[in-house]
Amino acid sequence: MGQEAKATLRFEPWQKICYYPGKIHGGYQSFLMDQLFADCCQPAVTANLTMSFLRPLPPDSEILLEVWPVEIKGREINMEGSVQISEPYSGRKVLAARATALFILPRPCSNERDSKATDDGGIFSAA
Repeated sequence: MGQEAKATLRFEPWQKICYYPGKIHGGYQSFLMDQLFADCCQPAVTANLTMSFLRPLPPDSEILLEVWPVEIKGREINMEGSVQISEPYSGRKVLAARATALFILPRPCSNERDSKATDDGGIFSAA
C-alpha cells in the first residue's frame, strides 16, 4: 500500500485516443496514471486525481509513468506521479505531465452495520 512504481509503455494507439493527429488525449493519460496509482494503493480507491499537462504526448514515443507516496495519514494516501517522454533527438527523458492523487482506504466492514437497512430516504433506503 502506498508504494512507489514505474511503468514504461510503448504502444501504437488508435487515432480514437488522440484528440489531434499525433497527440494522445489527456483523458487517456489520466486513466493510465489512475490505474498505476490504484495498483500501488490497493485496496484504496481514488478520491481525487489532478493532472497538469505540460507538453503533448506523441503516440509513437516511449512513455515512462512513475508514481510515489507523499504522505500516508490514517485512511488517506497522498500520491504524486509523472509522465515522461523521450526527446526525439537526444533520447533524454522530459516531463510531459504531473499528477497528484488522493486515495482512501475503505472502512472495515461491520457485520452489525451491514445487516441493518438504513432509512435515509435516499436510493439505498430499505423498501
